[in-house]
Amino acid sequence: MEGRFGQRESKYQRTPAVQRANALEASLGEETEMMKQLSWLPLLLIGSAVVSGCSKNPEENSCNIKTAGVYVEYTVHAEGASAVADATFWVGNAPGGTYLTLGDCGDTITVNGQPLVHQSGADNDYYETNVTPTDVYKFVFTRQGESPYTSTVSTPAAVDITAPTAGTSISRAEAFDIKWTANPGGKIHLLISGDDANKCIQDYPTYESDRAIDDTGTYTVNAGAIQPFVSSDATKSCSATIALERSEPGTLDPSLKGTINGFAAGHTTFTSTP
Repeated sequence: MEGRFGQRESKYQRTPAVQRANALEASLGEETEMMKQLSWLPLLLIGSAVVSGCSKNPEENSCNIKTAGVYVEYTVHAEGASAVADATFWVGNAPGGTYLTLGDCGDTITVNGQPLVHQSGADNDYYETNVTPTDVYKFVFTRQGESPYTSTVSTPAAVDITAPTAGTSISRAEAFDIKWTANPGGKIHLLISGDDANKCIQDYPTYESDRAIDDTGTYTVNAGAIQPFVSSDATKSCSATIALERSEPGTLDPSLKGTINGFAAGHTTFTSTP
């Protein structure tokens, strides 16, 4: 499960369909406004599939699956004075495939004693709750007739973005610095993205593999590095978000298969201008 950056990605990134559209624009070099509209067509088709019930992974009741056949994904995302804990269960040895929903046979999941609530969307199935930020988050997976499965995780140091300040206007033709409270020796995930409602820029960095940067507290975005979403957006301005996110692994109960990670994020907004 990836970092949130504000959403579950579900949670938390631009879809592959849009990334492919951006790549197509770069290769053609002369995208039109009509192509911009067409770039969203795959999303519309996906939406149609959701409506028809064809896109969501199948589900299985946990009462029918032994613990050895369960794969878990636990996460805690913290930002400012809030934190959200999530748990996703799968059948098998890896994420993907069949979701596992906790049945009424005594299976429960809590974090720091607080139950996680089942959330079922068009393309995901998970358990979630808001929690009070603390030093350690303890996930307990309880099954009837078995000892509780206890896993723990902490979130990294908080991310405080100090520059640019919210509401600043920044020209894409000029270089600018992003500054934050550093955590030397580690990595931090950077994503600059346009407002989906009025998107005029491509995601930066373009590729996921380039988004893990040194956590030194400063990063320079070069002049011209942020590109228009399509060529016709070159003269447009739009709202954009800078998101920085740290992550660190926790300790999963040795009798479980899966992952457990803590995330700390910071966001600020600016206006991207020509």
